[in-house]
Amino acid sequence: MKIKIITGKDLPEANSILKFRIKNTTNWRIGYTDDKGADFIEEVRGITYRYSWNQIDEYFLTTVPQE
Repeated sequence: MKIKIITGKDLPEANSILKFRIKNTTNWRIGYTDDKGADFIEEVRGITYRYSWNQIDEYFLTTVPQE
């Protein structure tokens, strides 16, 4: 289920694994939230990108397959 972020109350729990979309974009990114649950983090080829929750339009929780 996609969750649209309108206020801070719409944020996922801390350390959640999710897919999220930045405002005014169409690409979905895979990442997680930080220990406070306020920043969305994406790691791409060794580079870490941090997005504040107010930069994110919507997200949905996902699970990581067990190896």
